[in-house]
Amino acid sequence: MFKHYAYISPIAVMYSILSLPFFASAQGNIDIGDVLVDVADFINASIVFFVLLATAVFMWGIVRYISAHGDQDQIAEARKFIVWGIIFLAVMVAIWGFVALLLNFVFDDPNAINNNDVIPPGPRLDKGALP
Repeated sequence: MFKHYAYISPIAVMYSILSLPFFASAQGNIDIGDVLVDVADFINASIVFFVLLATAVFMWGIVRYISAHGDQDQIAEARKFIVWGIIFLAVMVAIWGFVALLLNFVFDDPNAINNNDVIPPGPRLDKGALP
């Protein structure tokens, strides 16, 4: 049971360290708009982190597949990493799209979906988007 903590603990520590700048912006005069902007920034950073994690799982599966050298057991295990990496990437892209639709619907933020960028940067809630 405790061997799973060896994998989860470094990820939890890294994720909490990456989220510190969002919580360190505690200031005296803040309103709900500032809080919503911080939450949107936190969600955006979370999506980027998990997409990078899914890409790393996928790439690790490819490395294991190449280094299997024809061993069927190692190839089967590498395929599991590849499939789970693809599933995780698809789920993260779906979550990114859902958050963008939610921001567009609730806050009427046209920049949440209609980006002309090649790579979507993720949903962002600006202070001027609040009613």
